[in-house]
Amino acid sequence: MSTDEETMSPQPEPAEAPASASGVSHAPVSRAIYGLITVLAVLQVLEIETPSAWHATVVLFGTTVAVALVDAYSESIAEMLAERHWLTWNDLRAIGRNVTPVLVGAQGPTVILLLSALGLLSVGLAISLAQVVAFALLFGFGWRVGQLLHGHWLRQLASALFLVAIGGLVLGIKVIFH
Repeated sequence: MSTDEETMSPQPEPAEAPASASGVSHAPVSRAIYGLITVLAVLQVLEIETPSAWHATVVLFGTTVAVALVDAYSESIAEMLAERHWLTWNDLRAIGRNVTPVLVGAQGPTVILLLSALGLLSVGLAISLAQVVAFALLFGFGWRVGQLLHGHWLRQLASALFLVAIGGLVLGIKVIFH
């Protein structure tokens, strides 16, 4: 923690995501959702223009890594502009922790595409299963968010279904306009 010299009140370290009253930081939550939606968008394109299994695996994981790197870069620039100093190693580590959730959603679908690349599944089946896994992760994540926000199971279910509907909207837009 650093202190503001005028007020002497503790301030959060640069690039450290502040937690809410529930103890949950908003940055990882929003980035995890963003990562999963990105995965669904890439999988939809792969389904329409089915490449080889290795190509599909590299495209999915590579796109997710690129999105995480862009997120880290933009956060680095924002941090340097806001704090008017070069980033420290602590800043860089915090930024790395903050963008990790973007990558988390890609792991399950990427493993499924990797199974296809190893010849254990057809590419089309792997892409379909990867989409199911991404939707299941969205549902599970939405359910968990619902648990944190609501005590009643019906509202928790609504939270999960709402997040799945957002993912479905992304797919629907891709299908209609591609």
